[in-house]
Amino acid sequence: MTPPPVKKVSDGTSSRGDDSERTFNYFTPVKRRASVYEDVTVDTQPSIHRHVERGWQLSFDGVHGVWSDDSTRLEVADWYDFRDPAGWWERTFYQVGAQSERSIDSALRQANVDGLFKDFDPDWVEFLRSNLQVPAFVQHGLWLAVAASGRDTLSDTLTHAIVMQAGVKQRFAQSIVLYALDLEPHFGGFPMDTARQRWLDHPAWQPTRKYVEKLRTIVDWGQSIVAINLCFEPLVGVLISRELGMRAASANGDTVTPAIGRVAQLEWQWVNEWTADFAKLVLEDAEHGARNRELIAGWIAEWMPLALEAVQALAGMVDELPVAIDFERSWERTLADARTIWEAAGIADLVDIPEQVTA
Repeated sequence: MTPPPVKKVSDGTSSRGDDSERTFNYFTPVKRRASVYEDVTVDTQPSIHRHVERGWQLSFDGVHGVWSDDSTRLEVADWYDFRDPAGWWERTFYQVGAQSERSIDSALRQANVDGLFKDFDPDWVEFLRSNLQVPAFVQHGLWLAVAASGRDTLSDTLTHAIVMQAGVKQRFAQSIVLYALDLEPHFGGFPMDTARQRWLDHPAWQPTRKYVEKLRTIVDWGQSIVAINLCFEPLVGVLISRELGMRAASANGDTVTPAIGRVAQLEWQWVNEWTADFAKLVLEDAEHGARNRELIAGWIAEWMPLALEAVQALAGMVDELPVAIDFERSWERTLADARTIWEAAGIADLVDIPEQVTA
């Protein structure tokens, strides 16, 4: 009987040997052995560059295939080279999400035991009643934009990261709404209609709303990543979740609400790390890196001023706090952390941001 032909893995080595089923890979792992993340993520999305030799068998408009190279103007030698440095996949995503919810639930239970809700300043409660759920609209809008981008990405590793980021946004939005319900037994109703009206009308939130709504006009998924993860989130997202959600709460005797912000910041850390690796893949591409840098510079020039406009408007929220925070100091912290993110992504030279921002 003639033995089957020897197949070759992507690094050119034979897939046969003493333990061929365990050593065969359709891809070249980052390390000597493939991680579980790579095993369950890489090559789960088909590609005409790797799997489908005769082109797409299906096209939505008669022209473009299921995934089209022109879905982004960015170009790299191989999008499948991208890896999430944290190695998140479905199990990791649900484990981290479950732990996040447990940490919030634990903070609430302990607050009840220790009577911490009694320490809330009455004026702070009214501020929460009007504003607590507004960021849920922000997160929902980001979810919609990120999820739409996940449909068009050109490798499964990128798709997984983007789709899980969308899931994180939706989970955060739900956590805010659920937290408002948890506060009602202590302080009365937290009507969503009030928060919705603030989102639609209040001057402090209008540039943020304009930004989130404009995201839905983007058709290039690479531009979406830049506009959301490199422009909006490092500035506006951090100001909302950390400076208003954590520091402003603590200044007003609220030691419970910061639990929501801490979870958001931990999830943001994952996002900014994989975004930095994405940016390096794009900018360091031997053939296309210079052109990619020009594209990203143009996108930053378009979106960063809008993010800065949102920051300036949010500065007006400080005047409504019963105990105000030092917004200049908040901006300094936020900008310093953003510069670290931009440096890691290799785009610090493309960003021109003033050191001081006023409402």
